[in-house]
Amino acid sequence: MDKVAGLFKDASPDQNGLLPVHVFREVLLRIVGSKLSAESVDALLKEASLTMIGDQIDVVLFLNTIWRKDALTKNLEAYSYLAGAMVGATPYVGRPQMQSEPRFSDDIVAFREKHAADPVTQARLNNSVKVCANCGKPCAVTLENCNACGASLKEVPLSYNDNVFMGFIYGIEQGKFPYKISLRAQTPDFLCFDDPLQVSPCHLNAIPTSVYCPDLRYLFTDPPRGLALLENMFDLAATTALEQYWGDEAFHKKIFRGAATPKKEQIQERNEIALGLNYPPSMYQLHLQYIQAPFLPFHYEMLKRREHFTKGRFFPLVFLQKALACGSAVKMQVADDTPIEAIIAKAAEAGVDYGAEHEAMILGCLAANEKYSPWLEADFEYRVTDGKVYDASGTEQVGLDHRLVQRKDVPVLQNYGRPYDQNGKPTGTYYKYAKEPKDVDAFVR
Repeated sequence: MDKVAGLFKDASPDQNGLLPVHVFREVLLRIVGSKLSAESVDALLKEASLTMIGDQIDVVLFLNTIWRKDALTKNLEAYSYLAGAMVGATPYVGRPQMQSEPRFSDDIVAFREKHAADPVTQARLNNSVKVCANCGKPCAVTLENCNACGASLKEVPLSYNDNVFMGFIYGIEQGKFPYKISLRAQTPDFLCFDDPLQVSPCHLNAIPTSVYCPDLRYLFTDPPRGLALLENMFDLAATTALEQYWGDEAFHKKIFRGAATPKKEQIQERNEIALGLNYPPSMYQLHLQYIQAPFLPFHYEMLKRREHFTKGRFFPLVFLQKALACGSAVKMQVADDTPIEAIIAKAAEAGVDYGAEHEAMILGCLAANEKYSPWLEADFEYRVTDGKVYDASGTEQVGLDHRLVQRKDVPVLQNYGRPYDQNGKPTGTYYKYAKEPKDVDAFVR
């Protein structure tokens, strides 16, 4: 691989790893000679076109893509992951003990009744979802598999549920469950908290609280304002992660293997985070997901199988930043029925390639999981292979459902709601700066 990379690098006049398509083809033909058919060469060129930056091919990204896909194909033949986490083997990071009471001491039904004459508030309290029949997670309507447990969603009908994030912002006491937050940081304009359905031990959400923006498409109605909003959300999430997760000695040593703590300005350069926004979202209030690798064992397997951060649904922050930075070139009218493909196309016209940014994020996360690799056989009772559970001796545990084992792992490995209460349940609090509906501005004015 290094020798091949060297040939491509030598062909790059300024040694920046970018090649025009015709030069890339010449080098490719020199390497493969007559070993590949013309059709195979064309297929490789098509693959390379997905890594283009402007009108040039990013050689390193292309080679990494090919190598990863080859390794992935081999691994998919017999995927496996550790399960049955031992209590106490993984350190947790307790949330700051900031306690506040709910602003609205009743449930979301009563809140709706109080604001019955306000159609704007009524609309903000609903989400369109598919509810997983296996684990109960409300999932985005475009997903084919649940991104919590992996179960199929193909036959699950569309339904509606409560917008919990707006419940947080309004300080509502509860819905179908208490709206307590595993709160990490708060300001009058933003909230940062542990995701209740953690994909990694450091999985944060950052949301604006003074402005309502249902999803990322609407950022393109005002690109400068949208970019500033995203960068404020990132700043809060990154600061929180560095101070509370990287800053915890035991967690740092175990999960990050003692690696050097990045500076905030290095975080995106290191490309070790699934950092971005979903469309459609599971909660219709703009929220930035900050998912620092390594991922939990089951979710790492989902990532390797490309069942996480689906292309066309997950939008890396760096893609959105580059696109919105183009200003008037990407400004557009957005309505509820505007397809996400229109956003991707508008960005492409301005020279920002969604496919390349998405692939780079996936490859970065895969590499980071291999780099840290904190999950040890000694920390788990079982290994799940092709849906079957085996103990440390390799004996199949007949009758033990891998989904049940995986579900029991979550409260052992997650940081959501830490420290737990005396009954072993997650704890939380309410937003100190909770808003009245009239105080939450609409992003689209």
